[in-house]
Amino acid sequence: MLSMIGSFIAFVAGIMVLVKLFQQEGALKGILGLICMLYTYIWGWQNIKKEELQLKTWMYVWTGAIILGIILNIISSVIAQTFDSVSGALGG
Repeated sequence: MLSMIGSFIAFVAGIMVLVKLFQQEGALKGILGLICMLYTYIWGWQNIKKEELQLKTWMYVWTGAIILGIILNIISSVIAQTFDSVSGALGG
């Protein structure tokens, strides 16, 4: 449940970079980026220094959200395991 926060932020940032990809590269590469967001992610990092695209903030947000999602996923699984072990120890 917690990892959904990071996933939602990553989704929004990914869509923003995808819009820039459509504008810069055209429909064919945009559709490729829509089908495979990994392509969009790599394209964003490759073009981060182009000031006219203004990708720097979105790429940092996207990468941070991915990392945040992973961390929150680990935390939620640890909490779930702890809850299960405490519940099992109490006989419930």
